[in-house]
Amino acid sequence: MLILIMICHRISYIAITFASIIFNRSDLLNKHPDRLLNNHPPGVMYKEIIQPILFKLDPEKAHHLTAEMGQLFCSLPFLGRLATQRHVGKWPDAKQFLMGLRFSNPVGIAAGFDKNGSWPNLLRFSGFGYAEFGSITAQPSDGNPPPRLFRLPEDHALINRMGLHNDGAETICRRITKLKYRSPKLFRDFPAGINIAKTHNPEITGDAAIEDYLSSYRSARTVADYITLNISCPNTKEGITFEDSRALTDLLHGIKQVRSADDPPLLVKFSPDTQLPTLDELVQICESFDISGYVLSNTSANRDGLKTPAEQLSLIGSGGLSGAPLFERNIARVAHVRKLLPDNKILIGCGGIDTPAGAVRMLKAGAHLLQVYTGFVYEGPALIPAINDAISAEMDKEKCATMRDWLQMHHKN
Repeated sequence: MLILIMICHRISYIAITFASIIFNRSDLLNKHPDRLLNNHPPGVMYKEIIQPILFKLDPEKAHHLTAEMGQLFCSLPFLGRLATQRHVGKWPDAKQFLMGLRFSNPVGIAAGFDKNGSWPNLLRFSGFGYAEFGSITAQPSDGNPPPRLFRLPEDHALINRMGLHNDGAETICRRITKLKYRSPKLFRDFPAGINIAKTHNPEITGDAAIEDYLSSYRSARTVADYITLNISCPNTKEGITFEDSRALTDLLHGIKQVRSADDPPLLVKFSPDTQLPTLDELVQICESFDISGYVLSNTSANRDGLKTPAEQLSLIGSGGLSGAPLFERNIARVAHVRKLLPDNKILIGCGGIDTPAGAVRMLKAGAHLLQVYTGFVYEGPALIPAINDAISAEMDKEKCATMRDWLQMHHKN
């Protein structure tokens, strides 16, 4: 029942009573629902009521519980359809036409949240303008053994070593195809990107690794509105990435051999840990293959400057860091790469965006689109409308009628 508060912001008393019994939180019963609704905006309700309860659960279990219940609610006949479409047309000035696709607003969910393409109704309900599903891999994978997802509340961050667990490219792409066929309105002005990576198997290397990517690519291009190559996943067992100039060249050459003129746009996602000279070289290689854009950035292996005690980090062990600690580094990378490219080359800012002000900064620095994940976990579903409201307010203040004009003005500076 918890997710119903998060989604509806109206069904409160039953959920609070249920939670107080399960988690021995009798203090919650002292908060009458009418008082909650009148005095606690949705974002405050999430952070004061929902998040403390969810954070008592294992992070991975909490993730699946809330997402599954949210998707179930948003799939209900009539009521679910109304809920899913509640943000349609809300931010007309935030619309963009990029890569031949219509985005209702610039805020997307990052890859990793919905690996299997199972929760698009919930994402549309939450106000996202697009979704990047995955990462998907050619072969299904159970990923790494749990525990494999960890919260760092002091840092507003997560560490994951999920190991690319997913149902496999063929199954996931078939699922998204059925969803698009059955619910065409759901994906109207809501592009479905698919992030592809190498199967989580250290024995797949060299030419076999490239063929593994190609297998996922062939599945994804049948349904994806755009495809992102995840060449920098740090949470696999072998730790191998394609952020090597020769490896990346071979991979892009292989994809070029199978690409056709009507294939979806192709983007590349980089690591935030890559040194800038190496990043410049990799971007130059991608440009020689006419890549449509870049996602900056993936999770990080760097633990410098965290508030979380070193002893706790040692107990957690390896994995990719996401969230607030990455923000300043990523915004600097977006600004750096923006200067290397023409303005029509798409940049997606991803990593550490958890406030409306941060989102506006990322766009002004050089991004056309945004992706959030960890910020969504910590701030709740109210974050997405708040970001879009802030973007619209900033455009109005600067007297720009369209996102294109607003972004061009800042990207030229």
